[in-house]
Amino acid sequence: MKIVNIKSNSLLPITITDIINSKVFMNVLMAIFIMCFYIFLNWRYSVIEEKEMELNLKVFSMIGMIIGIIIIEIAYRKDKFETSFFGLEFILLAGHVLSLMHVITFYNFNFQYYVLTSSYFFAIYFVLKSMFIYTIENRKYLKSLSDISDIVKK
Repeated sequence: MKIVNIKSNSLLPITITDIINSKVFMNVLMAIFIMCFYIFLNWRYSVIEEKEMELNLKVFSMIGMIIGIIIIEIAYRKDKFETSFFGLEFILLAGHVLSLMHVITFYNFNFQYYVLTSSYFFAIYFVLKSMFIYTIENRKYLKSLSDISDIVKK
């Protein structure tokens, strides 16, 4: 049996790749969490009455707001902007959950279709955010390799 050494085609060092992959993984994990949460809401809506669902949405919204505030506080103490952005996204998600019943009754939408569409928008947002993070971090590293700006300043 012959052992073949496969050369990596990556231009980035492993440490930079790990950092980028962890950021992308967190965003994809958030998209999966949101999809599962909205699937749970659809299931819950089909099982219980509408008044009870309104109460559940208020409780879920409060939990989301509290989680978002805790994430922002942790990010503030550690001085991490990216983590605070996750907290703001949690608060935005909680606000959307809180407004679900109002929007559905005001515009006469079907709850299950509206929640399904909302989950798609949130998931697409986090996947696009992951792609932007990958591109920006990759460019940032490649720009750091160039010393042209230092030469021009001298």
